[in-house]
Amino acid sequence: MKKFRALSCFILALCLVFYALPRLPLQGFDGMLDQASGFSLVWTAFAMLVIGSNLYQVISTDRTGLDRRARKRGSRRLGEWKRPVMVEKGYRRSRI
Repeated sequence: MKKFRALSCFILALCLVFYALPRLPLQGFDGMLDQASGFSLVWTAFAMLVIGSNLYQVISTDRTGLDRRARKRGSRRLGEWKRPVMVEKGYRRSRI
């Protein structure tokens, strides 16, 4: 559900940029920015930030599920082979 929302926001942001970019006043810069050109640059930068974050959300994997599975495998292995070594050396578990 989250990926669908991110994908729809990504497509909407792309459409907004393609619609607005030709209409934004980007005149030549003669050393100083006027207000309209400054607004255009800030708006474009913010739009690219939104597009990038939504694209990252769509492409990214669910790391919490991967980490949880790795921890389960690791704890199972820990119980199999490290526990007897700790008992042989005389280590005790703390009972906190």
